[in-house]
Amino acid sequence: MGRRAEPWCRTNIKQKIFEMTNKSVSDKYVWKLIKAYPDIQPSKARGLDSKRARAFNRPNVFNYFDLLEDIVRTHQIPQENIYNFNEKGVQLGGGHKNSSTLYFFDKEDRNNYIRKSDFLILFTIIEAACADGTPLPPAFILPKGDLPEWWNWEGVGTVTVTDSGWTNDSICHQWFSKVFLPFAKGHGDQMKKILLILDRHGSHETIEMVNYAAAHGVELLNLPAHTTHKLQPLDVGVFGLLQCSWIKHCEYLGIRRRNITHDTVVPEYMKVRELIRLCMCPD
Repeated sequence: MGRRAEPWCRTNIKQKIFEMTNKSVSDKYVWKLIKAYPDIQPSKARGLDSKRARAFNRPNVFNYFDLLEDIVRTHQIPQENIYNFNEKGVQLGGGHKNSSTLYFFDKEDRNNYIRKSDFLILFTIIEAACADGTPLPPAFILPKGDLPEWWNWEGVGTVTVTDSGWTNDSICHQWFSKVFLPFAKGHGDQMKKILLILDRHGSHETIEMVNYAAAHGVELLNLPAHTTHKLQPLDVGVFGLLQCSWIKHCEYLGIRRRNITHDTVVPEYMKVRELIRLCMCPD
């Protein structure tokens, strides 16, 4: 039942036992019952949107990988020519969530507070990575304000400003033409096609982007709708670690009364990104 995202809790088990035996049992009895089945383990649950629960099914997944295999085999696309990209929204101060860092407090301190930044403005990063593990220069989309001198920071693709800090059709196309394509053409086998795996966000499927990709030998493969939580490589393997590391970094700066601002967010993010890269690719 847990695989259907409908797990039972102690209350469900006790209720079922009562329905079957007309007898009430204690929590202690339930725990003994659980221990008798080693394949079952207690765990906190994570929420799952109903659309995602329905979409992530065997036919959907098999069809996607059949299509992926067909494209790679038909065009003989090598690993170094396969990419995934996605956007990640991040808050300047790390947001309201706390990190898992263990801090030490005085025994008489009952509050155990940690100083948090109140800079909660959202900005967006476009990240991409090659199937051989090589990351691409990130693109930053900052909320309305003065554009920092990002060209002084090594490893940055582009920095753009919008009213909301979110991406749009033109920004996505700009990243594709000015960051992704030059990198991909210089990184992999120039005689083979390039495969870019992406989700179904509207800015990824514009006519301009599809035509531009086709004209430059890039195959675009959409992930099945509502399955990115399982099938999107960056979502599954990178963005979770990135989010946790960013929150920790913001806490570290917050304790030292150093707020991340519109002008410092890019270099601070690049520090976190480099640490993650070294952890995942130490060589």
